[in-house]
Amino acid sequence: MLIPKLCHICGLEMKPTFRHPLWCETCQRYFAPQPRCSRCGLQMQGAGLVCGLCLVNPPPWSNLYCAADYVYPLSPLIHKIKIAKQLSLLAPLMSLLHQAIPQSCNHLITVPMLWHKQLWRGFNLSETMAYQLQALEPSIAIHTKTFRKHRHTPAQKSLNRQARLLNVRNAFSLYQPPQVTEVAIIDDVVTTGATVRHLSELLLEVGVKKIDIYCLCRTPK
Repeated sequence: MLIPKLCHICGLEMKPTFRHPLWCETCQRYFAPQPRCSRCGLQMQGAGLVCGLCLVNPPPWSNLYCAADYVYPLSPLIHKIKIAKQLSLLAPLMSLLHQAIPQSCNHLITVPMLWHKQLWRGFNLSETMAYQLQALEPSIAIHTKTFRKHRHTPAQKSLNRQARLLNVRNAFSLYQPPQVTEVAIIDDVVTTGATVRHLSELLLEVGVKKIDIYCLCRTPK
């Protein structure tokens, strides 16, 4: 109790009156809600619901919800979770995501990993996120075997948009098609949307009518 609690972002001592497990009251401003396009999740200048690009060329999903942009300070927190395996940092971020979703879908679909990749990391972040969201919304059913990943793909972060789209093509297939018409796909980061686009197209082919995307962060343009 004598050791001061330090903010995970700025490193300064946190006021005892601001009881947040990760960041201080000053750094809270980084996670203030921003106007976003309801389809692609990118920030918007105005108060419209859908950006011009999505009006002209809408994605195959209905809505995309995220906690914040994939920039500082969220990007190093995601890195600590995925690489340093500091899963204790995830719960407060999932609380932010939960607050950003107006009404949670009852059926949550996770994004699979190749078995040896998951064995090396020790966990599937998409599945871990799903179970933490279920803890906040017990009515949610989690589907971990909807998709199967059967081909190794190079890291998306090293590719441009066109290469990302080609990279995930045919890397996933449907394993257990959902028996419902409304689902949500949960993943950690959406950059170009190549992965969730491919997964959404597979779901639409088997009769799913409405697909939402839940992610911790959205990479800005």
